[in-house]
Amino acid sequence: MAKKSNKSLPLVTIVLPVYNEELFIQETFESIQAQDYENLEILISDNHSSDATTRLCHEFARRDQRIKFFEQSSNIGAIANQSFLASKAKGKYIILTAGHDRWTTNYISANVKALENHPSSVLSYGTPCWIDEEGVPFERFSGWYDTRGLTTVSRFFFVFWGKANPILGLIRRDKFPDMTDYNFVGADNVILCLLSLRGEFVHTVNSTFFRRQNRHPENHNERLKRYVSDEMKISTSFLTLLFPLLRMPLELCKAVLTSPLSFANKFAILLLLLPAIPIKYFTEKSANR
Repeated sequence: MAKKSNKSLPLVTIVLPVYNEELFIQETFESIQAQDYENLEILISDNHSSDATTRLCHEFARRDQRIKFFEQSSNIGAIANQSFLASKAKGKYIILTAGHDRWTTNYISANVKALENHPSSVLSYGTPCWIDEEGVPFERFSGWYDTRGLTTVSRFFFVFWGKANPILGLIRRDKFPDMTDYNFVGADNVILCLLSLRGEFVHTVNSTFFRRQNRHPENHNERLKRYVSDEMKISTSFLTLLFPLLRMPLELCKAVLTSPLSFANKFAILLLLLPAIPIKYFTEKSANR
């Protein structure tokens, strides 16, 4: 049975795109149902799965009236599926999640409280913890940061050099970009950098989201191949197939140039980005060999 909704609380939209998640989707759904926050809209879209995911999602939707379930007639790609759901969100806040991850029961409530208490913030997220297929935590440094009190330039580079974990946090919907424009490798990093220009990030130390290692560890080249596979469908043009990361630096520069920052701040960020982008690329490539 679904919990009663408390309409006096800000509406939170959970965006859950799924594809062949039959092994873990039950845990994810139970984690969502266990949330102690009482005003949720749950949007699920199945990207034409070939396993039992569709059937399980239908069962979830029958048991929980907060769920709106959509089925794609063909595989439209991971980002397009996510974008499809994000465009339908009605909540004051939006949160992206995967069909193999889970949260502590206070995850949404803790991060709503953080955003409500810090009007200058655009995003709040908990402490990331990696788990294996059995749900057992293992040592893998995920990294987190809190950008409150930093200048806009400092915020931008904290996010640029940091991990992409905050993308799975709670985000103000009116600050969230149109995801149809972000179907390229490295889009999560660009979205976070864009958000950093719009406000502060808050880290809630008393909430945790568990990221599941649901595939074998990948090196840099294997990850890029997965990104351009039929399953993900991130890069499709000939140029992006040859140079998968080509668009990311261009989009970072675009985010800076189109922001409401002063000319001096834009110039400072772009000047620092020029050497930072290749350093970040070769550092991450070496670390993932």
